[in-house]
This record gives sequence, C-alpha cells and structure tokens, in this order.
Amino acid sequence: MKTGWTFTCEWKGAIPLPPEYTFPQAFNYLNPDTNSFYILESPSGDYLQLGGSKERCAVEHRVLRADGYDHFVLGKRDGKDGRTTIKMSHGEVSVAENEVFRHWDAINLFKRFFAGESFPDDIVPRKTEL
Repeated sequence: MKTGWTFTCEWKGAIPLPPEYTFPQAFNYLNPDTNSFYILESPSGDYLQLGGSKERCAVEHRVLRADGYDHFVLGKRDGKDGRTTIKMSHGEVSVAENEVFRHWDAINLFKRFFAGESFPDDIVPRKTEL
C-alpha cells in the first residue's frame, strides 16, 4: 500500500485507497447533484481531479513546481471541437468537447497516475490559469 496519498470526494471525504477500495467502485457513486468530484493527491502535492457525472466528466491535473504549480485540463487528442458544459453540484464548468470523458476513461487516468505511469499518448493537457 502506498503511503502519503489521499483520495477524497465531495460526499464522503477521505476514501481508502486501492486495494481496499478501487477507483471503479468509487466512481460508481459519481453524480452531478450530490457527489460531483473526486481528488487523488500524491505525497508531492500533485493531483488529479475528476468532476461531473459518469457519462460526462472532466479531469484536471495539477503539477507542483518549486515556485508554484501548473494546472491542466486533460483532453483527447482526436476529440470533437467546440465548447460544452459539465454539470456539477455547485453549477457548471465550461470545457472543450475533447475534454469530456466517460468515467471509465477517467478510471484509467486515475489508475495510471496512482501507479506513477504516464498518461496515454492520445491524452493532451491544456494549461489553464486559476
């Protein structure tokens, strides 16, 4: 079991990490009305955040630097163009069409992040300003 990692959600707070609790089990409870986000934070402070619903969610990635951090929204290289919104418990967030995932895609990204693996080549980050 890895130590120093935290996994939280809007509804429950702290969630035991795999193998006690798997990402598919956790994301099964993702819904835009009462449990619209999950955050997986590494011991270094980098994190992945998932927000939305099982059918339409966005994944954000924060990477710490010595002088601050970079924040990205992940997308699919060959996704649709245009803008759309994702419903969350406290309103909507605007993202590009290619940045909308189904929860199964997000599960794969969270597993890779937790394992220290790179994201697949078809995943592209869009740097944002917070």
